[in-house]
Amino acid sequence: MNIQERRNKDGKITSYRIRVFDHRDTETGKQFFRNLSIKYDNSKSESWNRKNAEKQAAIFEKGIEEQTLTDSRITFAEYAEYAISIKEKSDITEGTAIAYRQVLKSIEKHIGHIQLKNLVPNVLNKLYSELLECGKSKKHVRYIHSVIRIILAFATKEGIIPKNYAAYAAPPKKEKVEIKALTEEELQNFFKALYSEGTNYTYQVFFSLMIATGCRIGEICSLSWEDVDFCNKRIHICKHYVQTKEGYVIKKGCKTSSGVRWIYLDASIMKMLSDYYNDYKKKLINNSGEWNMDEKAVFTSPVYFGEHLKVDAARSWLTYFNEPHGLPHFHPHQLRHTAISLQLKAL
Repeated sequence: MNIQERRNKDGKITSYRIRVFDHRDTETGKQFFRNLSIKYDNSKSESWNRKNAEKQAAIFEKGIEEQTLTDSRITFAEYAEYAISIKEKSDITEGTAIAYRQVLKSIEKHIGHIQLKNLVPNVLNKLYSELLECGKSKKHVRYIHSVIRIILAFATKEGIIPKNYAAYAAPPKKEKVEIKALTEEELQNFFKALYSEGTNYTYQVFFSLMIATGCRIGEICSLSWEDVDFCNKRIHICKHYVQTKEGYVIKKGCKTSSGVRWIYLDASIMKMLSDYYNDYKKKLINNSGEWNMDEKAVFTSPVYFGEHLKVDAARSWLTYFNEPHGLPHFHPHQLRHTAISLQLKAL
């Protein structure tokens, strides 16, 4: 809000012009304002006129806020897409934007048509209850809540709604989910089954490296031969998988800023990698005649030799391998916890 004095050619105040923010165009981001003129009362003092102008300005601003909220017919789905498109250019990654849009698509039939101003706490609570009844996990519903809250926070900041209604909703409480490490027996049984078959060479090395390093599955899948330093017996973790509109791609850097690191390996693991490297090189030459190994993936796609093994493919393989071998189902991330547990035990 802005109050400006209007004066005549003699320099005397004749009126006050009040300028108040009305709304922002959701397509262009352009701001619109409304003006009000308050006539100066010559029978009163300048101090009284100023205070009167401030009083009228406050009333005018409140009226515009209430009218804007009443007149605003933008739906949650419309505004959510606008908000994500803006945030995508500034403070969220492409992968995060894709995840947000996937969430919004899943709840569009529930609340997408509801006007933003009507998306009050009881409406959100009803949504969460319906999703839980449909079999969605509490964790997933909480994630949906967090996305809605981010969208409404943006709307509050832009003055579209007076407050973030999601902050007053009641999503399911966060459950403490403990990711358990594998027991020594479970780990031994897994590797015994893995090495009992001669057709799993790539995955034998893959999961052996995971348990030896404690790396994330995406970090292992992202390894290229240029990241393996045979001379110094170490590997360089410096890339990660990122989801984009085109699918998963590998980008430089790690999940966290401190994630880029060198990991030193013992002689047995380096011997395993060296043997695997030699076998890999023979296959590469036989398949394409190429000799340049540096940019090739350490763990390669079974379909396109030399290209990186996808994270989803490695996860799926593990699931399908465990079941027929009578092994318990476990997530690859449990190997990371198992590796840390074994390292602590060895201290």
